[in-house]
Amino acid sequence: MIKKTSPATEEALALRRKKFKHTKSEWLCIILLCAPAIIHLLVFWLGVQIETFKLAFTDHYTQQTGWFNFKWAYEQLTGAASADIPLAVQNTFKFFALGCLLIPISMFFAYLIYRKSFGHGFMRVSLYLPGAIGGIMVSLLYARLMIYDGPLMSLYSQLTGNDPVMLSSENGILYIMIHDVLIGVGANLMIWLGGMSRIPYDLIEVGKLEGIGPFTEFRKVILPLIWPTFVTMFTLQIINIFGSSGSILALTGGADGTNTLAFWMYNMVLQGLSQEYGNVSALGLIFTVVTIPIVVIGRWFMNKFGEEVEY
Repeated sequence: MIKKTSPATEEALALRRKKFKHTKSEWLCIILLCAPAIIHLLVFWLGVQIETFKLAFTDHYTQQTGWFNFKWAYEQLTGAASADIPLAVQNTFKFFALGCLLIPISMFFAYLIYRKSFGHGFMRVSLYLPGAIGGIMVSLLYARLMIYDGPLMSLYSQLTGNDPVMLSSENGILYIMIHDVLIGVGANLMIWLGGMSRIPYDLIEVGKLEGIGPFTEFRKVILPLIWPTFVTMFTLQIINIFGSSGSILALTGGADGTNTLAFWMYNMVLQGLSQEYGNVSALGLIFTVVTIPIVVIGRWFMNKFGEEVEY
């Protein structure tokens, strides 16, 4: 017995077949639209990765293939050849820790603004304002305020009776970190507020009727609902663990012991020292290999404490 399908079913099947069937002009349009992205990917990502991999195993002077550059990287990392790279690694981890710390700090201020706590309007404006101005302009203003004879250091001298502090030279890392906190909190704030704005306000009202306080509300209601955003932001931070760097270029230029791995590599390429390209490539390849298991384990660990929530 032949089972007949209804006209509605046949129409639905025809539409489904038509959905995956394109004319030549449609295919041409799709190819033209995708071509720039594909070319960009092949040239500026795949091409760069292949060339970097080749440079890492090639000696610049003899053009022989081997582990020469990795031997150099090992000596640099252990401090056997120079203390510059170990210091850059230490500074890199300091900026990584600061980036991780900024995530909960930004989340805290976002929650205060979301709940419309006292002073939320002032917090919104003051934290957003640095992000509305160009980054270089903010860095120049910050540098001017913090110099030895600037207004903030002069005020510090008047209040304490001590000589003004030259943070940029005496403690360059702290000098950059203060700047990054002022800039970073506002940038992360928009992401957190975007995640919290999706939470149905009915849940908040129910919590208020049940008499739960702000801390319990955040821990039992807000945090579980925005946990995927929390995991994503921390994962991105972990991915950039060896690329973490503050506003070094605008503030110190790597001077006064403020160099990081990312800025050191940038300097090598900027100076056009082709003999260093293989060394930089080997160092970057080592950190890439080390980063992969850290990211996988870190994301798995964070997902153990929360689940994907649909609302």
